[in-house]
Amino acid sequence: MRENLAGTLWRLSVYIAACLLGIFAIFAIFGQFRFDDTKTYNAAFTDVSGLKDGDFVRIAGVEVGKVKRITVQDDSTVNVEFTANSSAPLTQGNRAVIRYENLVGDRYLALDEGAGSIEPLKPGQTIPLARTQPALNLNALIGGFRPLFRALEPDQVNMLTGQLIQAFQGQGAVIGSFLNQTGTLTSTLADRDRLIGEVIDNLDTVLASLADHSQQFDEAITSLSELVKGLAARKTDISNGVAYIEEATSSITDLLAEARTPFRNTVQQTDRTAGLVVADHEYVDNILATLPDKYRLLNRQGIYGDFFSFYLCDAVLKVNGKGGNPVYIKVAGQITGRCAPK
Repeated sequence: MRENLAGTLWRLSVYIAACLLGIFAIFAIFGQFRFDDTKTYNAAFTDVSGLKDGDFVRIAGVEVGKVKRITVQDDSTVNVEFTANSSAPLTQGNRAVIRYENLVGDRYLALDEGAGSIEPLKPGQTIPLARTQPALNLNALIGGFRPLFRALEPDQVNMLTGQLIQAFQGQGAVIGSFLNQTGTLTSTLADRDRLIGEVIDNLDTVLASLADHSQQFDEAITSLSELVKGLAARKTDISNGVAYIEEATSSITDLLAEARTPFRNTVQQTDRTAGLVVADHEYVDNILATLPDKYRLLNRQGIYGDFFSFYLCDAVLKVNGKGGNPVYIKVAGQITGRCAPK
């Protein structure tokens, strides 16, 4: 009996341990607990509508932290305190942008690269208003496209709305998809060319009846009637034109899809290069100011033939150190002969 009791207690202990481990895993997953080493930063905004404590902080779409606290300041600005993993260091050039996560209205805080200093952002420092951006006004954005939405199906409206939000936030490959949706709309209009022609004919009849009852508008209505008759006579050309627009839209979509990747890479590299030049502008200005004299010296060096004579005085290697800061390593050097200080 003692052996059976011991075996039962041992199995019961293993079962309880497995249950406790499963409960802990469920709480860790659904409670979104994080055990990474994080640092706390701040960002100043003029408007944080929809952002709340616990929302995600993302860099290039990857979750790196959470919004910790939102506080209204005395100058009517809003301070957002957030955390970020230590493995994702921030710099003085980073931008903080509030973006829509979905059509329901959930937001998250995105940290983007920007032109500016590459010095690390220390924990507790604040990203100023000049480098922050509130969320889009979704009501104004969607309201401007309401006439277009009336001609589409509900699922197409949802898809197009999501793509518009991403496009205006600078996210994702949405330009080509947006043109595809426009092509769908023009195709729908082209398929209904007969209906459009019947509407134009009926409109001509209605305008003629109004002209008979209102002589003071007779001249204007007659001119409008002639215009409608002309449109009715050329309804085939109009429908063909809509079809051609659809084909042109598809061609433009293919062209932009092919050019998007290299163009995006060019813009990103140009932005990164501009940030480095701005951050070290004194060094670049010095190079541009001294280059003419250096070229004149090289010209004098070449007067003896198709070769150049140089004396090695110093050789210094410049490498990128921790946090992107430059580190200079002296490889060789001498102070005698032609290299002696003058």
